[in-house]
Amino acid sequence: MNDQEQAPKRYLEIIQRANQIAATTQLDDLLDRLLDLIIEIAQSEAGTLYLYDAATDELIFKVVKGSPAGEALLGRRLPANTGLAGYALQHRQPFFVNDVANDPRWNRTFGEMGSLDLRTMLCVPLLLRGEPVGVVQVFNGSFEAVDDQEELLLIDLLTSRLVTEIEKTRLLEETQQRERRQHALVEIVSHLTTTLERDELLRRIMSYACELLEVEAASIWLIDHERNDLVLHIAGGENSERVESLRVPRGQGIIGHVIETGETVVVNDVHRDHRFYQELDQRSGFQTRAILCVPLRSPKIILGGERGEVEGIIIGGAQALNPRHGRTFSNEDIILFQTLASQAATAIRLAELYRETDSLFTRIIAAITGAIDLKDPYTRGHSQRVSDFSVTIAQELGLPREQIYRLRIASKLHDVGKIRVPDHILKKPGRLDEEEFAEMRRHPLYGIEFLRDNGLLELDLLRESWTALAQHHERLDGRGYPYGLQGDDISLFGRIVAVADVFDAITSHRPYRPPMPIAEALALLQRGAGTEFDPACVEALIRARAKGAILTQDEREQAIASQTME
Repeated sequence: MNDQEQAPKRYLEIIQRANQIAATTQLDDLLDRLLDLIIEIAQSEAGTLYLYDAATDELIFKVVKGSPAGEALLGRRLPANTGLAGYALQHRQPFFVNDVANDPRWNRTFGEMGSLDLRTMLCVPLLLRGEPVGVVQVFNGSFEAVDDQEELLLIDLLTSRLVTEIEKTRLLEETQQRERRQHALVEIVSHLTTTLERDELLRRIMSYACELLEVEAASIWLIDHERNDLVLHIAGGENSERVESLRVPRGQGIIGHVIETGETVVVNDVHRDHRFYQELDQRSGFQTRAILCVPLRSPKIILGGERGEVEGIIIGGAQALNPRHGRTFSNEDIILFQTLASQAATAIRLAELYRETDSLFTRIIAAITGAIDLKDPYTRGHSQRVSDFSVTIAQELGLPREQIYRLRIASKLHDVGKIRVPDHILKKPGRLDEEEFAEMRRHPLYGIEFLRDNGLLELDLLRESWTALAQHHERLDGRGYPYGLQGDDISLFGRIVAVADVFDAITSHRPYRPPMPIAEALALLQRGAGTEFDPACVEALIRARAKGAILTQDEREQAIASQTME
């Protein structure tokens, strides 16, 4: 078969292979196979392929063949007017160089073919409707191949066929990336409304930032008003465990500038910016090259009711470090990171408001139980110990954290009804007579009335845990008070607090008797298991006691005294 007969067959074969390449939806695979085919057609030893980034007017080194040294440059960016690749892009025409090494347009400093003895090069711009998409370079090709007009026409046909696919695939990947980012934002926002675990949420946000912005690290810095500096609170990415809790003086570094001014700052070469705080890299071992830094501005939050609203303020800053593959931060990166930072600031502020409210609630409970102790000095610390014992029993029983938290509060309030019991009964040094004991037996009812009268039973926290107050003197055999409940009619919270209450009562000091020895106290509980006490709760207390998790009044005071002496 002569050359004229072979040409159509070869053209058909190349077009078929181009169609196969065009079928891929992975950009890197498409570019890799395209360069392989051009190298084959040009009978060359090596080749490179760049894509053009119109937003930054840069060429991105995407594929290299035949040069191990060049592989280290993948992802590297260079100005679009650099070297022979830039020349081809500017002139929109393929050209052949018969002595690359001595061509003044060849950028030797880049070193993309440092391991190759360069002779010739064919440079082909990738154009779509006259606009640049990229550049292909093939090296040390057969002069006959690249000088043949039919071969050049074939290469032009091939690149024209596939440049549309390159652009479509690139747009597809960008669309998929935007979709991933949008899904991540939706998940973050939805998670924000379902958790008050601030640090868990912030770590997730920083993890998403590293993944979606394709950066080596991301971090959140908060203002420490007490020390008047900035502390690295949460970090994601490389060496995150090593850098948390690092500090920067207020106003120092790029992060300090952003927090003070409220500006967003992008620096793609930090060593050229006088604001860069080099000491952080020295202390962390992390090498910062580029940084995107945005303020953490907590939003205005409408609290409702008489509390009004909380004004938005800058509480810190967030930074993303070192985009991967040698790229710079894009406008889309900035918008995404600002959105993530906004969600982080909201999470921090909501968590602070919750912590303030929770702290206030806890202190009010402590004040109420402290008032009970003031009325009855013989039971000093009793409410706190019963709460601690109840929580420990619940943990031994494997109750969920949410239930244990409710039990902690409700059990601390178990004797709140004693506020209504007259002082002459509470403070009586001897045993109570029948009338006095009848009044004392009403304190669970008084406790429920106290909660109801003060609107506390309307709180979700106490709506289901009030039984710890009402039922802690009930017995399984029905001989308890105030309702005479028996068996499963007594709630688990009521049964837990009953065991905790009796154990503390018999192992604490009373004006009419000394504390019962531990062995006797545990034996008393075991004898009452099944009639007075829930056996599972008794065994849970005994197990916790064996682990050292339950200490009596005397043991606690001795531990505090020894710590004070130390």
